[in-house]
Amino acid sequence: MAARRPYVLIVAPLVLAACGGGGASTPKNGGGLSAAVQKTLAQGSEKVGLAGKVGLSGQTFTVKGNGAFGRKGGTLHLSVKVPIVGTTTLDEIVVGKRAWLRSPLVGKGWVPVENGPKALGFDTRALTGVTPASALELLRTGKVEALSDHHYRVTLTRKSGGVQFNTAEAWVDDQNLIWRVNVDFDATVSGSKAHSVMTIDYSDFGTPVSVSPPPAAEVGG
Repeated sequence: MAARRPYVLIVAPLVLAACGGGGASTPKNGGGLSAAVQKTLAQGSEKVGLAGKVGLSGQTFTVKGNGAFGRKGGTLHLSVKVPIVGTTTLDEIVVGKRAWLRSPLVGKGWVPVENGPKALGFDTRALTGVTPASALELLRTGKVEALSDHHYRVTLTRKSGGVQFNTAEAWVDDQNLIWRVNVDFDATVSGSKAHSVMTIDYSDFGTPVSVSPPPAAEVGG
């Protein structure tokens, strides 16, 4: 059980950083950002890189990862390096509304996220169906302030799945595509409050993405 606690600290904030969910509202201002979100989502796919810090109980954990995402297919694959005592890895596959996680901490196979608390020792239901597209949608749910022609800040009041989103920032390139999103949020992790700041970089728009569910023989839990 000792190894599970730091794993919980990293995994939940990592994926929740991309959380925003559906039902996005119209921004109170900042129409320029809304247009950039719409154009970025219309690209259909991209590569993503993630980096962030998670603070909990006076300790700071760092997260790094990368993957590729195709919105039309609803698929995502991430490989994440997580410093705990040394470094471990986490892989995630999302296909449509289903998701699977794999880590050396839980054996060699894939674990279905929908198994909830039984899967990895914590409530994984909040991770289901979360993609980098949700981070872009999150930009539409708050009050927007233009810091420059290419940099926006969004004040958020949204709560979702035990997460309180505080602020988000977005950077837009000369093609009016969003290339970076930074999200600041607080999550309840195993009964404790965790403060997270996560950055998602988007690149190689239109890149071919092909992700399939893991073979049934490799799925446990």
